[in-house]
Amino acid sequence: MIQLDKIQAIVKDVINTSKEFYIFENGKAIWKEIPDYYDGYKKAVQQKNRIETHSEVDNFPKTLFKHRAPNQSDAENEYIENNYKNTTHPAFVDYLSVVSRGLNDHNWEILYPQGGNDAEDYKQYITNEIDEFQSLESYVKQIVPSLRANDANGVSTFRLKDVSFVEVDGQMVVDDTKKFEPQPMEYGCEQIVAWKWNTYGLFESHENTFVMYGTKEYEIGRVFYFYDDTNIWKVEQFGKFIDHTFNFTLVFAHDLGMFPCRKLRGVPKIKKGGNIYYTSRFYYAVDLLDWSLLYSNYLNAQMANVCFPMRWAVGDDCDFTNQDGVECHDGYFMGENGKSACPKCKGTGQMPRFSSMGTYLLKGAEGMDKGDTAFSIPMGFVEPSTETLKFTKDTAKEYFEQAKSMLHIHTSNSNVKGSTDMTATGMSIDMKAMYAFVLPDSDQTFDVFQFQLDVLGKVRYGKDFDGAKLVYPKSFDFRTDGDILEDIKMAREANLPTHVISSLVHQYLRNRFYSEQSTNTVSQIIEAADRILTLSNEEIIQRKTLNTVESWEIVLHDSGLKLVNDLIGENPNFLDLEIEEQVALLKAKAIETTPKDLSVARAEGFATRVLGQ
Repeated sequence: MIQLDKIQAIVKDVINTSKEFYIFENGKAIWKEIPDYYDGYKKAVQQKNRIETHSEVDNFPKTLFKHRAPNQSDAENEYIENNYKNTTHPAFVDYLSVVSRGLNDHNWEILYPQGGNDAEDYKQYITNEIDEFQSLESYVKQIVPSLRANDANGVSTFRLKDVSFVEVDGQMVVDDTKKFEPQPMEYGCEQIVAWKWNTYGLFESHENTFVMYGTKEYEIGRVFYFYDDTNIWKVEQFGKFIDHTFNFTLVFAHDLGMFPCRKLRGVPKIKKGGNIYYTSRFYYAVDLLDWSLLYSNYLNAQMANVCFPMRWAVGDDCDFTNQDGVECHDGYFMGENGKSACPKCKGTGQMPRFSSMGTYLLKGAEGMDKGDTAFSIPMGFVEPSTETLKFTKDTAKEYFEQAKSMLHIHTSNSNVKGSTDMTATGMSIDMKAMYAFVLPDSDQTFDVFQFQLDVLGKVRYGKDFDGAKLVYPKSFDFRTDGDILEDIKMAREANLPTHVISSLVHQYLRNRFYSEQSTNTVSQIIEAADRILTLSNEEIIQRKTLNTVESWEIVLHDSGLKLVNDLIGENPNFLDLEIEEQVALLKAKAIETTPKDLSVARAEGFATRVLGQ
């Protein structure tokens, strides 16, 4: 436990480091610069900001476009900002899809504690009483991968919901006669203003208190929360803004005996002071994505010049005369007051001959004056070469593809040409490298999941409570449905053993239907009942000729889904039955449906027995 005087000293150091950067301006408080609280702080904030350039869609990255190209005009710079499009955001979305693969339901398992009222209440709480997300599982799936990709140095912790206070010995303390309602929460790296590994953390809140600035009160006072292995303190500024005085309030004595805060983590590096600095795996591709984003937006500006090029035309000398009788000379008048531009030709000295509808009027030949006939083209356009556009587009695409490759984001079902011009699926994907890339990131996501399961349970039921345990994913299948179908096709063409093809078919069905509960159940029933599921039509015909396949088995093979639907129509609870009974009923339904011949006569007794039960 950290004593109050130590906490006050930590807060004082934070204020002394940052007070010159947190200033009052135009009626509000602003940060004019990022403070350097400790080794790695500014670097962590910079990392997060650079990643958000690609993860946030609508924010114009001023820092990225700050130093514009040497020949770029102010108008072009303004056009890019006003018409900015985030073309690299899809890479971030695809990255989340890759690293979140381990969160698919069939890859992991959760083991809840058994026995006792606390165990039952714990499961109910974890699965139904998490704010916004209902369950902790949904919170992890929907929030944690994105948080970790954006901010590896952020912190996962907890807060108390709807805390009740009672007065004890003249002090207001948390009412511990009711079960606490801890909720998962996180602090961004920019909020972690003091940190000692596994000991304490001081976090600057987005809350503000009212303090005096001059003769008025403004909501600009700073608020902090201090966590250690025993307590949570709230630190609030009061009085005058420039005096930096604070109240320290003990808001919750959790007495867990553990520091209930955990970094979200990425690739670790130990700093000189002993703290660990983390790099998001997405960050390694940010340089390439920055270039791609720059060139894509430069391309948009160039496209505007191509679509709306500068027009030129032959013009006549301006013949405007001002009120003093002075004629326009090369676009200007010379007078006592000096040089002034002609209001008609705007200082150009030329007047183009365009009609009110934009038609260019040609001046015909007259005597020795050939008029506009002397010009082969009296009007034209100045436009950039499309070669520049192609080069810019190709360069932006090249950097984007390199970044995707670094993040192990590949186009699935890709065709790669070999020396014999044969196609192959997934030849561009190194599965082992992808596995090595995804597994540590997946483990760190499940570390956060397990941490929250532990902390929420201990806060609610006491420090000795053992919460649910996770069985982490150990294997991942990165192939899509199309990839597996292509593998099945190749396996059949190569005449591989039937059990190999059977394995691929089962993989396809699990991959295709794992997230659709009823469809997944139907798929499992058909898999269990159809013993010729993986055979080709030619193989089925051959086996039928040899009388090794019954006619009803072919009917089940061809019409399995319809037969299951018929059984559901007869019994709405069919999908709730045990798998053995479901398979027996499906086989019996196939036998009943098959036209009678010698092959099904032998099975007629079986159908009668099952359907007659």
